Amino acid sequence: MRRRDFMGSLGLLGSTVGLSTLFPGGELVRRAAAAPQLDRVEFAAPPVMPQVINVFLYGGASELAGNLTNIGEIARNSQNPYPDSLLRPVGDNGGRITRNGFWSDAGGDAMEEMLASGDMTVYRTVNRRKNNTRAHRPSIFSCLTGNLDIDNSPGMGTTLAAVLYRNSGALGKPLDQMVLPFVSFEGESTAYLDDPRNPLPLQLRAVSLDQQFDNPYSRKDTREYEAALEELVRRRSAGSERSYPAAFTAFENRSRLEGLIGRFAAELSTGGSLPVLPEGDVDAGEDGRLRYPDTRYTARIRAAVTLAIANPDTLFITVGGGIGGWDDHNAAIEEYTGRMQDLMLTLRAATKHIRYATRPEGTGNIIINVFGDFGRNVNLNNSLGWDHGNNQNLYTFGGAAIRPAGALGKVVGKTELFGRAKQNRQFTRPTGDSYQFEPTAIAATLYSWFGVRNPQVLTRDERYSPAGEDPIDETVAGEPPLLG
Repeated sequence: MRRRDFMGSLGLLGSTVGLSTLFPGGELVRRAAAAPQLDRVEFAAPPVMPQVINVFLYGGASELAGNLTNIGEIARNSQNPYPDSLLRPVGDNGGRITRNGFWSDAGGDAMEEMLASGDMTVYRTVNRRKNNTRAHRPSIFSCLTGNLDIDNSPGMGTTLAAVLYRNSGALGKPLDQMVLPFVSFEGESTAYLDDPRNPLPLQLRAVSLDQQFDNPYSRKDTREYEAALEELVRRRSAGSERSYPAAFTAFENRSRLEGLIGRFAAELSTGGSLPVLPEGDVDAGEDGRLRYPDTRYTARIRAAVTLAIANPDTLFITVGGGIGGWDDHNAAIEEYTGRMQDLMLTLRAATKHIRYATRPEGTGNIIINVFGDFGRNVNLNNSLGWDHGNNQNLYTFGGAAIRPAGALGKVVGKTELFGRAKQNRQFTRPTGDSYQFEPTAIAATLYSWFGVRNPQVLTRDERYSPAGEDPIDETVAGEPPLLG
């Protein structure tokens, strides 16, 4: 066994046992008090099992790429000037405001296309009012655990796995027979924080892959040695398959997973699984197949989508890490526009990858959610950047087979400027008549898609949110276009 595999096994053992279980005391008492109320979950298996890709923008992305509706007032009150082009619609002497109030060269044109095709919905009023923090750690943790008690809460992926495990009898396929149900493309992920109070079987813990599907199950550099070692073990342990079935099943599963992930890697490298697009599509290559743009985000997002399409057993995927860098305190506009353009062009290709892919059960169950720690102020500070704010956007894509009618193809939420002119603390907030929700409602929505009828019991906090969070109401009507 290679050293990294051995050390990884030790790490897995540590997470399985949980150090806090070895040293009971005050911390365990505190964690027990905040334990997810799994026994109170009301569950009904969904008619169609979702597959969700969670793309997290570490650092907190500004909402402005998807919301220039207040830009005139913002520009008048900012400490430092915004570009004049942001005050005019597209087509008006180089203007940058699209029909629905998106920022044209910060991904806005791609967003308009995905909105028109019914692949995307934008929620503009994800507004943190409970435990109104603007610090990175509590914001990241609350968003990715779905709970405001961040020091005592498992990740949303871990909670989802625990719910499904407890209700596996209601699922069409036993959960322990699923292959790679929980995957991270960002290494260690807050969305998979463990829960020593509700330990999961090994096969339901997140597997970490990289964007080239570097195979954690491959042993090719020592294949001959390990094959001989396994044969020796078998010979000296005649009948041990019966005495130690779990150990030998693990060997077999590892070999099976090695081949499976190797196939995903081959599909990724050749592009042979990419669908043919309608003639004239802007994202089609010379052979008519989808061609992803060459951006800083393509590799991870394409890998996640490839896995979801190729392996219906994969239920929840987290993507982050290399999709961070949104902490735009300085020189914000010149950095932010390029990042948002790259992100939205990649997501436009990803939505087409999903829509035009062919598999027997279809791909209408695949959903991509994109959000971050928090929003940012709209005032340009003296470093020409944006400091931490509260209101942010949720960009959500696909999943027509899961979501209610009318959930896709709209922009939800109205905002207004708040704060004193020419001072830094200026931000947008929902208008009094606007639909809004807490960031932790995103986790509540995830649980509801997978069959939890009362996700409030999984998102409640004794101090800040004793009733828990409702899932997002996806039937809320969208706003009319900003421009005619």
